[in-house]
Amino acid sequence: MATDPSTGLQGIDPGVWERLARVVNEREQGGDPATTAEQLKQHYIAEARKFEDQGVEPPKVTRTLSGEADKWDPWEIAVIGPVSVYGGIEFSGGEEWVARAEAGIKLSGKVIWSEGFNLNSKMNSISWEKRLGVVWGKLTVGIRGDKHCLTVSGEGCYWWGKWHCAGFDETLGCFG
Repeated sequence: MATDPSTGLQGIDPGVWERLARVVNEREQGGDPATTAEQLKQHYIAEARKFEDQGVEPPKVTRTLSGEADKWDPWEIAVIGPVSVYGGIEFSGGEEWVARAEAGIKLSGKVIWSEGFNLNSKMNSISWEKRLGVVWGKLTVGIRGDKHCLTVSGEGCYWWGKWHCAGFDETLGCFG
């Protein structure tokens, strides 16, 4: 039996949905209609219930790198329930390689946090920890090894009566 939303969301400030919707709408591009707090909350409830019914599944890479250098290459990992991490990278090889990248967190398919950054042969990884109302996560993105492989690791959690979390450690593709 699916958990009632009033139980699943107990302890969550109702204002969190307004704040998350505001963040989503600030990040939306392409003229999509604004996402309301209620729409975001209902998508979240539906995904939390679906996850509750289906049980725990391991994180799944839903989009991997092509491995082509010098072009923007997006990736995404479905972590747990309504939480996914995503990003993109443009890698330029050589002994002193550089990568322009972005990584972020999605809630029910909507971006709620992202950060642009650069990696290079001297600083080959970067980490964050974020708490965003009903979502919590740690994320590390790096380029590793002689083949310059993009690795993404961390943990993602969502609130549904308690924190539900899953760790992930994925190599999404290599550039060399």
